[in-house]
Amino acid sequence: MARPSDDLYAALHRSIDRARAAAPPPPEMERVRFEARRKVAHVVTAVLAVPLLLFVPYAWALVLAAAGIGVTSMTWAIERRRLPPELKGPLHEPLAEVLRTTRRPGEDYPWSPVMYTLALVLIATAHQFLGLSWAIAFAAYAILGIGDTASALVGVAYGRNRLPWNRKKCFEGTIAGLVAGFLAGVVLGTAPYVLAGVLIPTLFLPIVLAGATAGALAETVPHVEDNFIVPLAAASVMLALAAWTGLPLP
Repeated sequence: MARPSDDLYAALHRSIDRARAAAPPPPEMERVRFEARRKVAHVVTAVLAVPLLLFVPYAWALVLAAAGIGVTSMTWAIERRRLPPELKGPLHEPLAEVLRTTRRPGEDYPWSPVMYTLALVLIATAHQFLGLSWAIAFAAYAILGIGDTASALVGVAYGRNRLPWNRKKCFEGTIAGLVAGFLAGVVLGTAPYVLAGVLIPTLFLPIVLAGATAGALAETVPHVEDNFIVPLAAASVMLALAAWTGLPLP
């Protein structure tokens, strides 16, 4: 025989289920969750790149980057039946799920993570062969990983004022990306100064601000892969200003 408390419990759950069905999450919240899933990898990769590149030889960093691109491409190819399913590894299903849940409408090959990785490798290569300072490289990584993430999330959740040259972007997201990129760029960009035991020059702050501004504006350029152009624009501006002002770089 059912107890009155059991009936009350069942009725309460039925009410909750009806409320959930009647009030689905607003589209803006779903878009924020979608962008958050896409950007988590950006933030993690940008932050992990700092200790990785400081303590791992350049050749090993290239191997890791190539392996990441290779695994991503192979997962996509198996899902698209370009390769036989027998090639599936133990990580295939989790990676395939990530690709499925972060793919924008109309996307096929996952160019975004590939171009993101290539941009980080290109900046690391500039350090290895052209003498680009790690302070500028890491600030550029932060402007991409943190600034671009903040721009996307704020733009989707609160964007109301569209940019005249790119109606897909908004002022709110651009400003958020600039501020977040600047703050993160200062934190990661000063890591080489701290590790070298060198006093952080005050001039480094406005130079990072200029880089964050360049990155935020580059992210609004229509019909380009922002994961590639943002760190390159930020690093180029910061490098030019550091050379012009004679900023000492570790």
